[in-house]
Amino acid sequence: MKSALELAMQKVNARQGRAPVASLTEDQRREIGELRKQYEAKIAEKEIMMQAEIRRMVRERPPQEAAANVHGLQVQFQESKKALQEELEAKVSALRDAS
Repeated sequence: MKSALELAMQKVNARQGRAPVASLTEDQRREIGELRKQYEAKIAEKEIMMQAEIRRMVRERPPQEAAANVHGLQVQFQESKKALQEELEAKVSALRDAS
């Protein structure tokens, strides 16, 4: 039985003249779900650590210095988050291509 996402993708591909998307096995779906949960947890952990560091900076440093450092931490977090998301998508693509 196909999921709603698979049916929607088939319709989109048919309209755009693309080859149909291969169906995923239950094991692949489960593994992709587990990967997504793992990466969501990694991102959440990094965000919590960043927020703790921001609170520490605000308490311990002068306001202007803290503001500059906070911005740097936020940029660093966004870069880490993007790298983790790209890593996740690469792993998901590899699983999909393995079918």
